[in-house]
Order: sequence, then structure tokens, then C-alpha cells
Amino acid sequence: MEKYPEAAMNRESLQTGDSENSATSGVFKSQEESQMIEESQNAIGALSPEDALDYMKKTENLVIIDVAAAKWYNKNHFVGAINIPIEELNSEEEDAFYMDIPTDRPVLMHCRLGMIVPEAYERMRELRPDIPEISYIAGSPLFDDYNEWLSKQ
Repeated sequence: MEKYPEAAMNRESLQTGDSENSATSGVFKSQEESQMIEESQNAIGALSPEDALDYMKKTENLVIIDVAAAKWYNKNHFVGAINIPIEELNSEEEDAFYMDIPTDRPVLMHCRLGMIVPEAYERMRELRPDIPEISYIAGSPLFDDYNEWLSKQ
């Protein structure tokens, strides 16, 4: 079962060519409109693990994307994170996962050491200029600190 059923519908629309239900329907009608969307995206970029923890605690409806391999995700991850194991996917599969992310929520991406996530961040920005705010953790995520904080909420 998909975490975001509306996003699964959007991916299916893309595959069938049903642009009326597509996640990108109307988004790229012209280069000018595309540029306006990109300018409206708050691309925060790299955050230190400590700054990312603060950001995670104060940002409502945050989508956390873990781009590490499934074996690392299964070992430890942020509660509620979506695993998109980019090193185990081809580019089409990776893009399909990115298209499943809701358009109206901020996104924070991470890996384990901050080494593979910058490229994933740039790909997400390129593919999804409709995401309102996007950032990534430049370093080792503070899983235990966040999960402990979340358990007390």
C-alpha cells in the first residue's frame, strides 16, 4: 500500500498519459510558468545535522526522505521517513518515487553521511519545482534525538 495514495494515482496518470490527473499537469505549460514555480520554491539547501533537527521539530507536515540503501534504512531511520534507496534504483524508478511526494508539503532529504543526498536533492528540485520547501542534511542524521523527541509529542 502506498504511503500517499494520491501520489500513486499521479504516477499512474503519468504512465497512462492522463494529464488531467497527473502530478505535473499544467505545471510545465511554458518555460515562463516553470520559472515562476521554481522561484516560488524555497530551496533551503544543506543543513547541519543540528540545524536539521531544529528544522524537523518546528516544521509542520514535513516529508522526510531517506535516500540510503534499504539495509541502512532498516537498521535505523527517522520515524515516518520514506525510503527511496537511490543506489538500488534506476533513474526512472527514482523519478517515479519523487513524483509520489505530495506537492503541498516541505521536504527534508538525507542519507547516512551526507554524501549521496546532494545529488538526490538537485534531482528532486529539478523534477519537482512544485514542492514548496526543500532541504537536506549535510552530515550524519540525528535519528535517536529526533525519534526520542517525536515519541514525547
